[in-house]
Amino acid sequence: MKIAIISDIHANLAALRAFPESDCDQVWCLGDLVDYGPNPHEVVQEIQSIASIIVCGNHDYAAGFGADPQCSPPYRHLAAETLRYTRSACTPEDLLFLRNLPKSCETALTSSHFYLVHAAPSDPLFAYCPHESDRWAQEVEKINADVLLVGHTHTPFIRNVGNTIVVNPGSLGQPKTGRPLACYAVWEDGEISLKEYAYPIEETIHAIDQMPISKEDQKQLISVLMTGAIPAKNPEPIAPHNDS
Repeated sequence: MKIAIISDIHANLAALRAFPESDCDQVWCLGDLVDYGPNPHEVVQEIQSIASIIVCGNHDYAAGFGADPQCSPPYRHLAAETLRYTRSACTPEDLLFLRNLPKSCETALTSSHFYLVHAAPSDPLFAYCPHESDRWAQEVEKINADVLLVGHTHTPFIRNVGNTIVVNPGSLGQPKTGRPLACYAVWEDGEISLKEYAYPIEETIHAIDQMPISKEDQKQLISVLMTGAIPAKNPEPIAPHNDS
């Protein structure tokens, strides 16, 4: 049995369509289908034919209900601007689908029990727990699972916490690894691995350039896509010093 685990597509259709694991028995998605990227409608439509399990991310919830995705300050403006675009680009059926996504899911394969959630069991949509967080010890106590699958941070990791393996596949559509490569994980017959792949990123960049947002916001989105970070604001130029 081979399961592909993906997360945080963020409306990056080119990355989704280039997904290389065509021989998987199932695909599980840990949320954040939309926002930031240029193709929310297409991703929502396509993921329904690909994934057998999909849980809700904070951006899915925000798009479905017109709510605040509660992003960190550096990303708050981009999230708000692209949320408006996302809600206009999605159909009423898309938004209903996002509203109806479950916040968590439990399933079993062979002798392994899985718990799937976007952020963390105690706060499925918004908790931000990076790899090194001490919080994972408390989180795994709240569930009865051999494997806890989470997304949200856009950074991949595998960590043993007590008797539970915590796995973050990273982000398919907006990785924060310093490399513009789509990230995912594979569970195959009890073994878990992290993987990444190149995709036609120029297609996504071209589509971002067509989004009805400011040129500065487009530039910021492309920077996040390429580097995983918003570029620092350029400092004011220093006037040349004249001793004469």
